[in-house]
Amino acid sequence: MSALRVGVVGLGGNGRAFVRGYAESDLCDLVAVCDLNPERAAQAAAEVGGGPRQYTDLDAMFEGADLDALSMHTPDHLHADPFIAGLQADCHVLVEKPMGNTIEDLERMTDAARGSDRKTLVGHILRFNPVYAEVHRRCAAGQLGEVFYLEADYFHDLKRQAAAERTNPYIGGVNWWLEHEKVIVGGGAHQFDLLRWYAGSHAVEVTGYGNSIAFPEMKHPDCMCAVFKLASGAVAKVGAAYGVVGPRPEWLNLEIYGTEGTVRDGKLITGEHDDPTIEDLRVEYSGHPFAPEIEHFLRCIIDDTPTLVDAFEGANSAAATIMAAESVEAGGEPMDVPFFER
Repeated sequence: MSALRVGVVGLGGNGRAFVRGYAESDLCDLVAVCDLNPERAAQAAAEVGGGPRQYTDLDAMFEGADLDALSMHTPDHLHADPFIAGLQADCHVLVEKPMGNTIEDLERMTDAARGSDRKTLVGHILRFNPVYAEVHRRCAAGQLGEVFYLEADYFHDLKRQAAAERTNPYIGGVNWWLEHEKVIVGGGAHQFDLLRWYAGSHAVEVTGYGNSIAFPEMKHPDCMCAVFKLASGAVAKVGAAYGVVGPRPEWLNLEIYGTEGTVRDGKLITGEHDDPTIEDLRVEYSGHPFAPEIEHFLRCIIDDTPTLVDAFEGANSAAATIMAAESVEAGGEPMDVPFFER
């Protein structure tokens, strides 16, 4: 089999990181890059030696580059159309998390996935981090027993995102991040995806509260906290805030409580209350594991195996956080969470 022909669309920070990752992979040929801003396309191509063809129009890239796979890194609210177009062009598609920014987008995207035999992968990068993957292994092995409560937080100082240079004339002259970002969707989807992965379940209902105290430049509340009822009966809590002071909390404030054990402060606690067994699960690791995610995507295409987070897994993580944001903006009204079946 010849190397997979890959194109990347959306060339912000993550998009450029994936350009480098695909260029370094021996499983594919990076043949094209695309961004509405021609300078970004030129810069991305130059970073990897100028080999990929440059496009400012996605349809033109489909027509000219003969792609096997599309890697999508556009702004969150602009995921649906390129995702659908990629599948319709007979491409396997990787899309950044959150999969979509509205329930309507998720419905359109999952409809497209049902009608295609191509692989889809939603970029929930934390599942590829060996720290969080090890926690999942312990949960799946039953070492915590039946999980009944989970929580994690996305607390980050992101006020720099309000910088004037982030206003993008190619998408309507707005700073999309200030206009469209929802903290519990764009940020908290990381955490909720992990929690439901650990619980082996999905959300059925959510209630959330929030405010716009610390970072009022954002259109949507910059601080959100939500409690999710899972189909398994477990309860999960996610907090997300972008105007915090200080570094991000270690281990995402991740805590998991089961009938036979607890994960807290990066440690697995089992045994008796008065004589617990405590195992440190932490490993030395830094940065986002883009290379393992890229290899997984390409290997699943080559070997015809399921991806770790396909469109339906991604939709069920996104849907719960989207409804959480709706609950926040409705003053804490409980919201049902739709479930996306294959």
